[in-house]
This record gives sequence, C-alpha cells and structure tokens, in this order.
Amino acid sequence: MRERVRVIMYSRPGCHLCEEAERILATVECADLFDLEIINIEQDEELRRQYGEQIPVIFIAGVKAFKYRVDPREFCRKLRRLMAQAR
Repeated sequence: MRERVRVIMYSRPGCHLCEEAERILATVECADLFDLEIINIEQDEELRRQYGEQIPVIFIAGVKAFKYRVDPREFCRKLRRLMAQAR
C-alpha cells in the first residue's frame, strides 16, 4: 500500500477561490494519493496576518505549490514529483 501525501490548503469561509480549489482537489485524478487538510486562517491570528487575502494557498508535502488557483493536471504532476523525491 502506498503512503499518502499530506496536502494542506489555507482557506477562509466565504472565499470563492477556496471553494473552487476544494472542488478541484476533491475530483483530481490523483485524489487517491493524498489526504487534504483544510485550515481556516480565521482561526489563527498569525495565519491571518501571513496569508490575508492571498488564499487559497496549497502546500504539497510541506512545499508551497499553488496560490489562488489550482490547475488539476499541474497539481497531480507536482504531487507525483514530490512523492518521487521523498522516496
């Protein structure tokens, strides 16, 4: 069984780009390779200062991979590349 990669998306309620990114990540063809954690920046003052309106921000295995928009093909490409580097 393959180990799944941790993907973190920094988001906030009511963010239409965040909702779009979440929909994309739920339906990408590589969805079986990662676990998605969505973190609401409104719950943490430091995250709110750090990311502000620059959301969503998506990290794959700790590496910042996307800001604002997510391309599904590019997401899977980056995910697989980072998985290969981690081996």
